[in-house]
Amino acid sequence: MTRGGDDTADIRRLVGRRAETLAVLVGGRYDKSELTAELDVSRSTIDRTIRRLEASGFVRRDGGGVTATLAGRLAHESYRRYCDETADIARFGDLLRELSPAADVGHELLDGATAHRSEPPATGRPANEVTALIGDGTRLRACASVINDAAATTKLHGMVTEEGGRGSVVYTEGLADHVRRQYFRMHHEMIATDRYRAYEIADLPYELFLVDTDDGTHVVVMVYDETGTLRGTIVNDTDAAVAWGEAAFERYRAAATEFTDDFRIGGDGGDGEDDESE
Repeated sequence: MTRGGDDTADIRRLVGRRAETLAVLVGGRYDKSELTAELDVSRSTIDRTIRRLEASGFVRRDGGGVTATLAGRLAHESYRRYCDETADIARFGDLLRELSPAADVGHELLDGATAHRSEPPATGRPANEVTALIGDGTRLRACASVINDAAATTKLHGMVTEEGGRGSVVYTEGLADHVRRQYFRMHHEMIATDRYRAYEIADLPYELFLVDTDDGTHVVVMVYDETGTLRGTIVNDTDAAVAWGEAAFERYRAAATEFTDDFRIGGDGGDGEDDESE
């Protein structure tokens, strides 16, 4: 078997070129005639492939058959994971390139995710779907940085004040000031329930929403371009994505300053637009 770092590149090339054969052998024991039929290649190709995989310790001959070794199984799993992850990057590449290179987004978010892009004629679909998700939710945890219309805030207000739901939002400083001015009354009413908390942080690398519904927890990353235009969302509800989202939210919440009590003062909101609407 090859060993040492000097052979790493050769091993990568071998696994990539012989991935189909290795995938079959990971599934069970085959003799050479069975491999020839399964892979629809010549006997000479099978002989050459087996020799190379055996020399690297990825397969072993067992009587008249061939099986994958533990090293072969692990090599195949690594290669398959690499293929899956690069495919995810290709699927979401147009959205990922809008995020900061330092954004702490990993493959956990991408594996099994769905993208909703802001494309004609449904340019508002990504935002509308997030708003609808909040409307169906029982709990919201969010990291918010962009000033949008009042739809999402209205849904959150209804979830907390009317449906008995819970909410915690980490706002960037600029958005927190906007919330104080424009949505004081709504936040005052939510906080009066003791089921809502507001936090403030200097900056965020992306917008993150975790919405609990009867169907489970949904993770949404909102992607904006440099002009502040919504380009789309990445949505996932797998266990790995939820664990990533919860860890990210807790990290930013821990770094933020709570300003919940700002909405307890008085009971009236000044000149904000949600006051004018009442």
